[in-house]
Amino acid sequence: MSLVVAFLAGVIYPLGFAPYSIWPLTFFSLFVVFGALYLSRGRALLILACFAIGKNLVGVSWVYHSIHVFGNAEPFLAGLIVCFFVLILSAFYLPAGLIINFFSKQRKLSPHSYLLLFAACMAFTEWLLTWFMSGFPWLFAGHSVLNMPLSNLLPLLGTLCVSLIIFYLCGAFYLFIKTRRWSYLVPAIVPWAISVVLYPIEWVDETHEYRVALVQANIEQNRKWLYEERNQNLNKHLSLSQDHWDADLLIWPEAAITLFGSEAEEALSLLDTMALESQTSFISGMPTVDSPGGRPPLTRNSVVALGDGSGTYSKVHLVPFGEFVPFENVLRGLIDFFDLPMSSMSGGQPNQENLRMDFRGESISVAPAICYEIAYADTIRERSIGSSLIVTVSNDTWFGETFGPWQHLQIARVRALENGKPMLRVTNNGVTAVIDKSGDIIASLPQFESNVLTSSIKLTTGRTPYSYLADWPVLIAIFGFFLWVYRAPNS
Repeated sequence: MSLVVAFLAGVIYPLGFAPYSIWPLTFFSLFVVFGALYLSRGRALLILACFAIGKNLVGVSWVYHSIHVFGNAEPFLAGLIVCFFVLILSAFYLPAGLIINFFSKQRKLSPHSYLLLFAACMAFTEWLLTWFMSGFPWLFAGHSVLNMPLSNLLPLLGTLCVSLIIFYLCGAFYLFIKTRRWSYLVPAIVPWAISVVLYPIEWVDETHEYRVALVQANIEQNRKWLYEERNQNLNKHLSLSQDHWDADLLIWPEAAITLFGSEAEEALSLLDTMALESQTSFISGMPTVDSPGGRPPLTRNSVVALGDGSGTYSKVHLVPFGEFVPFENVLRGLIDFFDLPMSSMSGGQPNQENLRMDFRGESISVAPAICYEIAYADTIRERSIGSSLIVTVSNDTWFGETFGPWQHLQIARVRALENGKPMLRVTNNGVTAVIDKSGDIIASLPQFESNVLTSSIKLTTGRTPYSYLADWPVLIAIFGFFLWVYRAPNS
């Protein structure tokens, strides 16, 4: 019965995230999982596995759309691939289950020790998801707090530490309900109180305000990379932009330009001239090709800055199957999904320079992120140091009308709040948005609409505590919790 309960808890967990954002359901889900673990000691591995499968089946179900619609996989095969993906993601919870089982068998833990063990193991799992096997930092508990007071903790401690707090809160509330002992509830009130105290604090300073124009061309994914439509796609972006070259910053989305070689050079020269004549900084996503050290050419997913802007940035965190194919020698050619356009990309170097913008004579550092790179908190934190603005370009056409793009937008908002930096999010088909330093959406465009979002954005200087501390507080806390449990006497 506990396994069924854990699975159902996982199913409702994603409902606390965009587009539904019913955060009490995420809290209730973790409350239930802790209860199942507490009442069924020794079965943590199975319980967490069931929870993770339920969570990922619902939370990342949008992957099915990409595989079936754009990968031309039959429904059964697409479903099979999604199930395999879900199992891989769920496997990240296995270390947590093993650790809980180990401590449960070695000693009789007190309720408080079990609570600390639960919080540490769940936070440890999210930490693994930030880097192990390139990671997949999606649907973290800390992402769900945007619309509640605990969001004030994000610029102080970061997402992972807020996740740790949520895991503790949910477990503590369960123990309070079960034992009626206020000693479990009182510590759980502290984060809420701190959040209220933090509300009026401004960690960064706003500076100048600039006009921006974000182009959302809404080009169909199955037509985007067709050879015969490359110039047509370019012309559509040019047509949408023609009345907006007077903006301080004009941005096109990921892979807006799909030209190569001399054709790409001609397009870039034209765009550079137009931007310079208008005294505009211009950014666009496009593939770039280089041959480092005389080796065979490498194609990279990049953004380039032209006009009053300068610099090129190439994507570091590539999307498996979308931009590269793991086990390529085995999988390439089996089905269309493993031969998607531009699925042979190479990653950029980790320590690239930020883009630079010359806004009315003032040189501004702009932190770039392409597509799901925005999900990597520490990467964005490092790039945001010394910058005044985050620009993220994406092509969420892959996910159709699923809730994938909305989850993506939510994560972007979290990154803006963590670092105290305004963010411009430019996508091919939505959701294109202007986000302020507090993670609030100033303006946005509806999905599946060809249009240009015009707005103003206030840049910022300074750094949040999280920008200085990184994830060290949560790592120290996890280690401290484990040490407490290890040294705690049998109850």
